[in-house]
Amino acid sequence: MVQAAIELIAEKGVPGLTMAEVGVRAGYSRGLAHLHFGSKEKLLSECLAYLSHDFNIQRKKDGSDTTGINGIYSLVNAYTQRPEDSVKRIRAMFFIVLDSSVADSPLYGFVQDYNKKNMAYVEFKLSEAKALGQIKPDVDAQSAAFIIMSLLRGISVHRLNNAAKDSVAVKKEILRMIGKWLV
Repeated sequence: MVQAAIELIAEKGVPGLTMAEVGVRAGYSRGLAHLHFGSKEKLLSECLAYLSHDFNIQRKKDGSDTTGINGIYSLVNAYTQRPEDSVKRIRAMFFIVLDSSVADSPLYGFVQDYNKKNMAYVEFKLSEAKALGQIKPDVDAQSAAFIIMSLLRGISVHRLNNAAKDSVAVKKEILRMIGKWLV
């Protein structure tokens, strides 16, 4: 049912998602999604958890070292080298995150926690890189993490509308910029 919900979110956005349609799309009854998840908000939080887990599996797939700056490089790689079949998942992720960004959204707290975890990971990797002497000692890890995540998420949004952009060239340029800025 989570897969069906992700497909529907990618097609219609969060406001267009109905629990009944999720059940039908998944091949079950109209009421099963509501019975299983209890609410649309719970289903959306499950979708976001699934999408995050899926992204991290893709990020770690090649088994590369993710210590220090390599963790940042693996993140850049994951954001720029996503498989072609991931467009629906990316779109659904951003629809959930953006729809939940208003303070009165029932998922506001859940998405805030999700964002904090992402930022904490990047900040930790930058602090680790600093301690290992891999980046400049004066780098503000918290601000740099914010900039890196904003850059990568922004690129993902642009790629949804311009999938033909050469992702290898984009990755190369990001790594060049990071090298000049941080290293």
